[in-house]
Amino acid sequence: MKEVRKILLFLLGSTLVGALLAPWLYWGGQWLLGITQWEFLREADFPKYFDRAVLIAAVLLLWPTVRSLKVHSREELGIFPDPHAGRHLALGFGAAFLCMLAFAMLLLHLGVYRFKDEPPWTALIKIAITAGTVATLEEWLFRGAILGFFRRALLDWPAVISSGLIFAIVHFVRPPSGDIAHVDWLTGFRVLPSCFARFAEPMLLAAGVGTLLLIGVVLGWSVLRTRGLWLAIGLHAGWVMSKMGFTKLTKRKIKDTMPWVGEDLIIGIGALGVVALTWFVVWAVLSYAARRERAARW
Repeated sequence: MKEVRKILLFLLGSTLVGALLAPWLYWGGQWLLGITQWEFLREADFPKYFDRAVLIAAVLLLWPTVRSLKVHSREELGIFPDPHAGRHLALGFGAAFLCMLAFAMLLLHLGVYRFKDEPPWTALIKIAITAGTVATLEEWLFRGAILGFFRRALLDWPAVISSGLIFAIVHFVRPPSGDIAHVDWLTGFRVLPSCFARFAEPMLLAAGVGTLLLIGVVLGWSVLRTRGLWLAIGLHAGWVMSKMGFTKLTKRKIKDTMPWVGEDLIIGIGALGVVALTWFVVWAVLSYAARRERAARW
């Protein structure tokens, strides 16, 4: 189980290095804001910089972790060139985005949300770029590397569930939103205990981790099914795009909707149903395509 120990060490190291990098990333953002007036920097609080710093740290520590595990190619992690890359990318994005969009429209119809008086439609361009970037980086990290590491030590489905659980915890453990008045080089370490505050809310914990775990499992399954990352990147980008876009364009009207709808579109029983529906749609399309290919060969 040497691989598992090294994965856990990699995750711990990413968190600690991210905590160290977060203030410097925050100061860099404030400096850029002073010379560019970019609106997205004005909206970013320290917790957002902390999240990005941990992701950057994970990317930086990935290479030494790969070398320590004696991985010499992506094929050793179960990732191969995808002859249907474009088709899988489009399928994943379309299924995830449209299923989540249908859920969003239902919430608007029920009055849980309403459109803002002046929805910032142009912000969707930036959100699309962010969704694509985040999905690509995180899928290479979680499904390309971490899932691949687990598959070297475990059978496929235990590896998918283990990597999905790490994916869920990493996304659930985050500092509460809200800027910090004074940031110094130890602020990242001081906010670490607050990252676990949501664990004190059992319903939020079950709803949030449950949905994120199912998302991680679906993404891991997509890698097992296609032996590549393009379907997973498409699914991930579709979910991020729909969640961020809906949050940007709408305003919450009814607050207390747990356990059906949490603080955003990916928390709650409703989100679990949407992710399960997306999984079924993708499975059905891939199964149909496989039958067509077999029939063509005959």
